[in-house]
Amino acid sequence: MSEIDFGQTPDEPIKKSFAGFDQESARTNTDSIWGAIMNKYNEDREELEQYIKKRDNTEDEASLHHLPVIVYLNKEVFPVLCEALIAMLGIVTDENSFNRQKSAFHGIDYLSEYLHNKNPKHPDRRNNWTYIFDMDWVNDYLQHNPRPYYPFSLIWSREYAAVKIQSFLRGYWVRRRDDVQEVRTFWKDYKLSKQNEAIQLF
Repeated sequence: MSEIDFGQTPDEPIKKSFAGFDQESARTNTDSIWGAIMNKYNEDREELEQYIKKRDNTEDEASLHHLPVIVYLNKEVFPVLCEALIAMLGIVTDENSFNRQKSAFHGIDYLSEYLHNKNPKHPDRRNNWTYIFDMDWVNDYLQHNPRPYYPFSLIWSREYAAVKIQSFLRGYWVRRRDDVQEVRTFWKDYKLSKQNEAIQLF
């Protein structure tokens, strides 16, 4: 049997050894856990950066400027329309319509006439200018949809016109709300279903 030194407490070296083991193991465990966290963080960050790059590239490819409709408008419609608006502003300036509430000049009629005669697909119209009310399609439309004898711009006062415009905009802002759209869609579908049921009965 080994001799036991009763002068030395046997628990002291054991406590010291276990204390050192606990500190070292805790440091090792902390380093390993922190390393795992950092590795996971780096992986997630790299994945996120790749997603952002892919998303940005997708948005660039599908941006509004690359849509066929927008490209067509920018290339074919807006150049002619801007030219027509500039010409209309010149006519309005010459007639001093900016400073008068009531004027015989009709901007929509002028734009329609200008765009019809300046249509790039019909270059022959440029040399054969046609007045708006001499066009066949205009006369056909006015026969089925006659205009009032006096336009609203000559009848309404500035205050009444402002009230009409504001009421229309308020109604539009209410109708475009999601909850109002939901109710309108419900009653529209309900009315359509009732009409279909009535048709099936016959």
